Amino acid sequence: FDLRCGEIVGIAGVEGNGQSELAAILTGLSRQQEGTVRINGKDASKMSIRKVREEQVSFISEDRMVYDLVREGTIEENLVSDRFYKKEYKKGLLMDRKKMGREAEELIEGYLVACDGKDAYMRTLSGGNMQKVITARECSSSPRLLIASQPTRGIDVGATEFIRKRLVELRSQGAAILLFSADLAEIMQVSDRTLVFHGGRTVA
Repeated sequence: FDLRCGEIVGIAGVEGNGQSELAAILTGLSRQQEGTVRINGKDASKMSIRKVREEQVSFISEDRMVYDLVREGTIEENLVSDRFYKKEYKKGLLMDRKKMGREAEELIEGYLVACDGKDAYMRTLSGGNMQKVITARECSSSPRLLIASQPTRGIDVGATEFIRKRLVELRSQGAAILLFSADLAEIMQVSDRTLVFHGGRTVA
């Protein structure tokens, strides 16, 4: 299938039919055994995870505690963990901590993260606020492609609606979004097109 800028494609189906494997392949966490993956027209089969991200691909994984955050890190550290090495965040040989701090504060405010400030530890946040931090980081990196795998699983109704709204806004700004969700209502609510997976294949 193709995914174009300015659309949300939802991947529906009972879990265990290849959705997790596809997300891992597209983000560089796994390698495909057959077929071709192209990002921005480039063969992504041998790209490192960082190279995939430098192609302006963002990823919200289905397991935030394993792949998306560092519980013992601060909110600021988690928000800049994908960009701290970039030139614009350097001040000579050191990191520009003031710039990072300002950006973290703006994201906390813009994504309505309920916390005690950027220096609070991630482990002190509720699941919904953890997911808002992850969404803030991934959506603020100017992605051309966002892969969102179960982005609202296990969080409260308010955070769920907020994150869905952000996905639609990002789509309206021209990003391509691939949404994996076991919640059919979520798929139907936000997707422009829907693919149904069964047995590792697209069946509808």
